[in-house]
Amino acid sequence: MTEIGVGTALAAMGAGLAVGLTAIGSGMGVGIAGAAGSGVIAEKPDKFGLAIVFQALPQTQGIYGLLAAILILMATGLLGGIGVYVPVSIGLTAVGVGLAVGIAGFSAIGQGIAASAGVGATAEKEEMFGKGIVFSVLPETQAIYGLLIAILLMAFTGMFVGVFDVTVAVGLAAIGCGLAIGFAGLSGIGQGITAAGAIGATSRNPDAMGRGLILTVMAETFAIFGLLVAILIMFGIGLLGA
Repeated sequence: MTEIGVGTALAAMGAGLAVGLTAIGSGMGVGIAGAAGSGVIAEKPDKFGLAIVFQALPQTQGIYGLLAAILILMATGLLGGIGVYVPVSIGLTAVGVGLAVGIAGFSAIGQGIAASAGVGATAEKEEMFGKGIVFSVLPETQAIYGLLIAILLMAFTGMFVGVFDVTVAVGLAAIGCGLAIGFAGLSGIGQGITAAGAIGATSRNPDAMGRGLILTVMAETFAIFGLLVAILIMFGIGLLGA
């Protein structure tokens, strides 16, 4: 049996967090949208394709998590059994990457709430399809922020090129970046709730869409706070200025 180091074990933990947490978020979001879709097709079976489209939207967070996990496994040699030496600092960075993508992936719950409203509104009025998609996509921005920070952490700590020269302190700071953008990404749940209400309002009055978009986007402010803090941390520890 091959002996692995602490750094490699931490990297495996980071990969597990990335795919595991996003799977929970996406699973709940898909379930919420799917429940609404099931109710629609019970009365209008011809709307099955419509229901599938809206149900697919919250799945993207899980894809982001899978992508981050594969990148971690490739960078640390766990994928293919290359046997790359992984220092503890890089293992800690991988945990930060997993937290950034994983926790932000819970924004899929908000996206599922919005998508459920979208499928219901579109089932009643076909012209609501495009508007429903627009509102339903908005809560995904938080997950994209999490993926962005994850990629920046991997790029500037040498994970993509196999040059592992960062310290343990930098690895711990990377966890701070992941927590900042990850927890801030939970604002996507609130954004999804607002988006669902805005879809209903737009369905009743098309002129309400513009104001509904403003109300929906306001919830994203807190995700931007987390993104800003994560970037400032990277500047503070010298990653972005290196």
